[in-house]
Amino acid sequence: MKPKKVKNLIPELAQKLQLSEEEVKSVLDVYWDKVRKTLSSLEYNNINLKGLGSLNVKQWMIEKKLRMNKCIIDRYIENPTSGGLTIINNLSKDNLKLEVAMEKVKEANIKKENIKHERRNQNLEGEGQDS
Repeated sequence: MKPKKVKNLIPELAQKLQLSEEEVKSVLDVYWDKVRKTLSSLEYNNINLKGLGSLNVKQWMIEKKLRMNKCIIDRYIENPTSGGLTIINNLSKDNLKLEVAMEKVKEANIKKENIKHERRNQNLEGEGQDS
């Protein structure tokens, strides 16, 4: 299947659904806005988009964001400013969400490894019984 460009998709969908291009564009905007918000909320570590595939939160991305936030917090602690306290509070809240997401990702990775290990053992046991 060859992917379609949005500039070609919107007029085609509008004609097919008998809607204006603006209506189709606004529906697509709402859909992708919801996808972005769901991903950025870190509530789920894996999101499956029908017809597009799965989007996964990567552990290294969370670790990178945590490091960046901690550096910024440290900078404001060393050199306090009037707005620094608000920034420190917001980044600290973000870090709590990121740490929860990190735990979810680690748990999911452990489950994946356990499943791989079980399948590998089943395959080895199956080969041993054939002999």
